[in-house]
Amino acid sequence: MSLPNEMQSITGSEAITPQDVFELENPNEADLDGLKAQKDWFIEIDQADGSKHFFGKEEISTRMRTEIFEGKYQKNHSVSVHSKDKDGKWTQKDSPLFEFSKSYFSLRTLYQPVWSHALEGLKWGALAGIGLKLLDTLVLLGTVDPALAFMFLVAIVVCCIPRFGMIGVIGISIFMMKYSKANFFLMGLSAGLVGAILGCLPGMAVGGLIGLARKNSLSVTRDGSSDPEGLFLKAVVLPAIGGCALWIFYIFVFNPWLTNVL
Repeated sequence: MSLPNEMQSITGSEAITPQDVFELENPNEADLDGLKAQKDWFIEIDQADGSKHFFGKEEISTRMRTEIFEGKYQKNHSVSVHSKDKDGKWTQKDSPLFEFSKSYFSLRTLYQPVWSHALEGLKWGALAGIGLKLLDTLVLLGTVDPALAFMFLVAIVVCCIPRFGMIGVIGISIFMMKYSKANFFLMGLSAGLVGAILGCLPGMAVGGLIGLARKNSLSVTRDGSSDPEGLFLKAVVLPAIGGCALWIFYIFVFNPWLTNVL
């Protein structure tokens, strides 16, 4: 395979590029150093014939997923994740392919098509709950005093900008408390926590239903599906019951108690 000059490794061998997976038979330290000079993160998969495949992050949902589906890798294949930390030091973490796939929805669906949808629904349900609860709190403050709603909105925006850091958040919080006597950051944190709790289980139930509805059309590895037993119960029924119980508690117990306290 012929590659442009800029894609040649400093070791003299062909280098991994974002568009290509590269195979090495018994790679040495110089080969790995060549890869590390080009990437901050890559994974290595051992092959039965002794060769190794390397992938970048951008290939996980594309070429790697395709080759897993085609049966090129079994779920017990060893995967090594090579990553560089903030100090420039390289670390290596080893795990079976099946365990590695759990961190990526596009891969996990190949092994656990329904369960992965349920867990993805849990995540998005929590995020949706956080957003809706923050919006609800913002509207509620706006009906009391628009100035309070504005300061709450500022607190949310500040928390979403990593550049401010913890010191910046504390400083702005103290400044706001001098004028409003209210801690809007604590208020936002509480609202977000409540929203996540109320949204995660209903989201999981919806995700489970979507997974079950799409089950026959989803791609599965040649290893076969590894979805847990009692899938409908675990992915839909229990999350739905738990979500309903949390909402009932929130509406009829928590909200009245909070109103009396405030």
